[in-house]
Amino acid sequence: MFCIAVIQILAIALFKFWPVTEYEPSLDFDIIEQEAVLLDDIEVTRQQTSPPAPPRPQLPVPVPDDEIIEIELDIDLDMNLPDLPLLDPGFGTGLTGTEARIVSNPQIPPTVVRIVEASAPERVPDEIRGNLEMIVNFLVDENGEVEEVSIMEIRLYKEDGSYEQLPFVQYGLMDAVLTAAMQWRFRPARQDGERVKAFTRQRFNY
Repeated sequence: MFCIAVIQILAIALFKFWPVTEYEPSLDFDIIEQEAVLLDDIEVTRQQTSPPAPPRPQLPVPVPDDEIIEIELDIDLDMNLPDLPLLDPGFGTGLTGTEARIVSNPQIPPTVVRIVEASAPERVPDEIRGNLEMIVNFLVDENGEVEEVSIMEIRLYKEDGSYEQLPFVQYGLMDAVLTAAMQWRFRPARQDGERVKAFTRQRFNY
């Protein structure tokens, strides 16, 4: 035990009284002094302007090489008009000249005073009879006479009350309706107390 205590005391005394030295780093390389560069010694270079773009190539002007061929047409314009076929007369007078003006919506519209029923010149099938309706457009003049008539719509009614719109109907029904419509008479329409021409629509039922 005594020996261990003596060794500890010697170690403490050696550590306490050991001379202290300062560490001085040493440089083993030389620092090269850099050369200072002044701004006045720098030469400024500027880029030269680029050369102008080359001119665009000019396209050649096309020259037509089509050959023009002149054809003489031998047309006989001297037609014999009296030999032309005559047209069938239409439904309406087609009067021209000093006519009364037509009022689309007169204050007092035309009123029916005489009705002529249309009769079918041919036998009409049962599915059409009693189920056909035509809406006719009348042009009534200032005297109450029918000047023009035209069929605006043809309806074929079904059992459920709906109808099918037909472009035309056969069995001579359309001609019979137009012939009868031309015989109707009206009380003329009036606008500002004067008689005027006006349109009106009526229904024809088969």
